[in-house]
Amino acid sequence: MALEAMRGSLPPTRSMPVPASLAAPADPSAGEARFDALWTRSHTGPGALSGARVYAEVVARYGEPHRRYHTLDHVHDCLRRFDWISHLTPSPDAVELALWFHDVIYAQRADDNERRSAMLYNERAIGASPEFRRHVSSLILITRHVEAAHGLDRGYVVDIDLGGFGLPWEEFRRQGRLVRDECPWQTEAEHAAGLACFLRRLIARPRFFATDYFHARFEQVARANIARLFDEWRELGYLPAGSGAAASE
Repeated sequence: MALEAMRGSLPPTRSMPVPASLAAPADPSAGEARFDALWTRSHTGPGALSGARVYAEVVARYGEPHRRYHTLDHVHDCLRRFDWISHLTPSPDAVELALWFHDVIYAQRADDNERRSAMLYNERAIGASPEFRRHVSSLILITRHVEAAHGLDRGYVVDIDLGGFGLPWEEFRRQGRLVRDECPWQTEAEHAAGLACFLRRLIARPRFFATDYFHARFEQVARANIARLFDEWRELGYLPAGSGAAASE
């Protein structure tokens, strides 16, 4: 399931300053006015729903009481990262809509949340062209992280969604605890074992981040965070000795 490195040249890294943090306070512009403008320009055909109506539903869903990590805070983090690279994406409006909708359905024990999120988008996307709807849906589905992200749009969506792995250690662990809190039926060892399987698949890829932008800036931090997390789990007895993040070491 290794992601391919995205083709195409980018400006040298030194010409694109590395953001000081992936976890700055939520951007006030990531709200109703921003969503309404995006929705209105993307859904122009007959019968299109108002952006305000769709935004209200999106906000309500991300505010469901069982959520801890998969909330609007995560969407705002994603939008902040998107703003760094929006000029590099072939279809920025499709990418941004996919980020708004990629976790809009989140049932704790389900394995089809992304598929159902894409379906919800399609149900609401009256007035968008069929091609645009298909593209947004494909971008939502790529956040399952089970297949290669072919193309820059898909690569950026994947990298933006996984951007939390490139945070400084303390913020990375804080967000990890929020993910843990969404699985209250699991023991600590069960949660660690399940998450370890997912993380091993990610670090087995030649590049953790698919795009040059995120690879150049956050690859080393992400791999170091995962290696340190495996060390922590082994010390706590959640994983067997010697079962570390071998692909990152």
